[in-house]
Amino acid sequence: MVDSNTAPPTPPTLRRSCKACARGKRRCDQRWPRCSRCLARGTECEYVNIPLTNGYESTYSYQAFRRHVRLRPFIQRTPIQPSMRLEISKGYEHHIISFLVKGLQGLPLAFAENMRNLFIQPDVYETSGAINTLRDVRILCRLHTLARLGVNSEALSPILRRKVALFHRRVSNAADFYELLSSVQALLLLQCILLLNDNGSEVDQYSETTATTLTNVAEQLWERAPIQLPSTMSSRRAWLFAESVRRTIIVGFMLRSVYSLKTRNYSVRTPFVDSLPFDIRTSLWNEVSEEAWNRNSLNPSEYMVSLHQYSAMLENGQVHNISPFGSLILAACKGKSISEVVFPSASLYQAID
Repeated sequence: MVDSNTAPPTPPTLRRSCKACARGKRRCDQRWPRCSRCLARGTECEYVNIPLTNGYESTYSYQAFRRHVRLRPFIQRTPIQPSMRLEISKGYEHHIISFLVKGLQGLPLAFAENMRNLFIQPDVYETSGAINTLRDVRILCRLHTLARLGVNSEALSPILRRKVALFHRRVSNAADFYELLSSVQALLLLQCILLLNDNGSEVDQYSETTATTLTNVAEQLWERAPIQLPSTMSSRRAWLFAESVRRTIIVGFMLRSVYSLKTRNYSVRTPFVDSLPFDIRTSLWNEVSEEAWNRNSLNPSEYMVSLHQYSAMLENGQVHNISPFGSLILAACKGKSISEVVFPSASLYQAID
């Protein structure tokens, strides 16, 4: 007979369904704080483990992340911090959510006009055939611009959905990294349109599945990034290439988070995106000439931090002239606007002779 005081503890469970759905052997959609079934029945909804927003949990290990960091020449000296704990950020102010939604909605519009935006630089591709993917999606972004004005808006949504399915297949079967990068970027542009639709008509099971997929494609992009870049690539293009990869991943996670904020008023942040390398010299993104870029680039290793560190710098007023991309990061990571940042007093600065 085993003494109850000495019996081994009950092993932890990985179950994500709520207790009521588990007892009833029903499918649980894992909404927080109450799933849809419990909400409809008016019953208490209790989870053994807090749900990770319908399967958003990362399958990418931190050890694998560190191996990739050591291999990549453009971030080999980056001071990556230990993995951050998973946290659920709740209750963002409405004006912050609205700012994030409008910021991401503006990405397809900017791309339609200039074929570049905060995470896409066509100079990365040069003669690569992958640039044709972005040219194709630019046409859709232009149609979206017209649809916002009421021009044939109802016919555009089915086209966008078919194109999203096409880019999903291209991500899985990309012949090279340029095709993979351009396909992920095209996919994100179209999802900015579909997931953040003003009238909310796209908020359905399709959008739920796609929001989960954003995590997978972002991590796949990081896993397949090349170990070495060609020696013939200029310094500016090499930097734009690395920065495009980092920014595309960040935008993927940001879009997933903003979609969750818009529909549920909470978001999930993961160790993977918090630990991503980030170059604080955001102004280099808009340098159009090699000469101007070289003049302002200096030593890249001195300007690399993790995204978690950069968002803390923004929040603490350590970054002046915050770029549009920086303002989105501040809002997405800290739930704050630039107007809420308290910058150090001028008396704290010392003159440098």
